[in-house]
Amino acid sequence: GGDEAALFAGDLFRMYQRYAEGQGWRVELISGSSSDAGGFKEVVASVTGSGVFAKLKFEAGVHRVQRVPATEAGGRIHTSAATVAVLPEAEEVDVRIDEAKDLRIDVYRSSGPGGQSVNTTDSAVRITHLPTGLVVIQQDEKSQHKNK
Repeated sequence: GGDEAALFAGDLFRMYQRYAEGQGWRVELISGSSSDAGGFKEVVASVTGSGVFAKLKFEAGVHRVQRVPATEAGGRIHTSAATVAVLPEAEEVDVRIDEAKDLRIDVYRSSGPGGQSVNTTDSAVRITHLPTGLVVIQQDEKSQHKNK
């Protein structure tokens, strides 16, 4: 937190920008929250190009610096940290699901608090994708149709 952490986050972002430019990648700033001291409280960017995730995935995690910041008048060493998240962008795929063959839809009574209709209505829905075994359960709404 604070001005020094924002300066460190700004330094990290500029370092990643220069590295990306050197690799021939494109960096697009998605959102950023600048600090008064000149760094970033938060910055989100998209980096596109060949092999981006393969090279940057190991940069994810907490980065720490110990230095005498420009904001320090007394010459004391400050420790600052910044979290870097590196996420691949999922590609769009066409999925075809044959509802009659691929899905098993079960309805049952919701559990937990819910008032008058919780034990009288089969409003909870469980959908199982049979080829993969993936199960999705929804019971937030009082209506079975809304839960589907």
